[in-house]
Amino acid sequence: MKATRALSERAVSFLQEQFLAPTPRNYALGFFFLGGTLPALNAAVREIIDGRVRISQQQADELYSRFVTSAMSQVEVSAEGGAEVGPDALRHQTLRLADLAAAAQATTGEFNRELAFTLGDFAVADLPTLRELLIATLAQSQRSERELAATTEQVEQLRSKLEIAVGDAERDALTGLPNRRGIETHLARTCGNNDPHVIAMCDIDRFKSYNDRYGHAVGDRVLRTVASSLLESLGENFVGRWGGEEFLLVIRSDIATAQETVDDARRALGERHFRLRETDEPLGRITFSAGLTALPADKQHIDSAMERADALLYQAKNRGRDCVVTDEGAGA
Repeated sequence: MKATRALSERAVSFLQEQFLAPTPRNYALGFFFLGGTLPALNAAVREIIDGRVRISQQQADELYSRFVTSAMSQVEVSAEGGAEVGPDALRHQTLRLADLAAAAQATTGEFNRELAFTLGDFAVADLPTLRELLIATLAQSQRSERELAATTEQVEQLRSKLEIAVGDAERDALTGLPNRRGIETHLARTCGNNDPHVIAMCDIDRFKSYNDRYGHAVGDRVLRTVASSLLESLGENFVGRWGGEEFLLVIRSDIATAQETVDDARRALGERHFRLRETDEPLGRITFSAGLTALPADKQHIDSAMERADALLYQAKNRGRDCVVTDEGAGA
């Protein structure tokens, strides 16, 4: 926040040095120039001011249209269209712009109050010219404050859209669970803390048969059912869809406790009775197999741990499915 406020103050000073009005477009121009995020804009501005020449309002408008407008449109396209342009970087830049607009709005409001207070100290008969100048300046500043308030609201809306876009990018559309990207984010965040965690790779047994016999619509229902059952059984622990019929669990416990948790989840799913919605035909038991291993303390070893969990999963498949295999029981 201190860095953003400092950048905001520098942007205000920049406008004053260039004799540019404190409008939202000019603030944005100063923000992007001083922030250094648009190299082409920096080069164009430097070409004008390096010879001790001030930027005219016409030049400022042209610079804004050429560089700032395109940068802002890229952020909006990313938020609404899901284009791959670095959601984390865009979110950070949007937050900085929101802070800038809010800080500039607060600064302008404070300036307005100071001007209004100062006006009361002058008599019309004594200083008519100064009074007219102050009134005109106050009116312009109030207009700028209203424009900045509107800009702040627009930026907040953009930030909300961007947050939704980032969330959607890490969520599986079918089950609502975190997808592979969301899982990787969670693993990186969890890895290295002081609490023991276990990762469990789970795979629905004979899932292909549901698709082959009943169609993909029923297969999708099976996936949603397993997702719902795992969420219910795992409580506050993490559940994600790794892909296809595979789910990834992150359990905050040691291996032995995690095995009990996953076994309980497996039994709870197997005890449910499912029927086809259209014909009321029994669907039979839905089961899964799982492989469990400890989450490493070093992020660099996450991939090897995932490979280990996957190998243990296939040991469970080879043992007849519908079971859980851990590092401790792999050789049993």
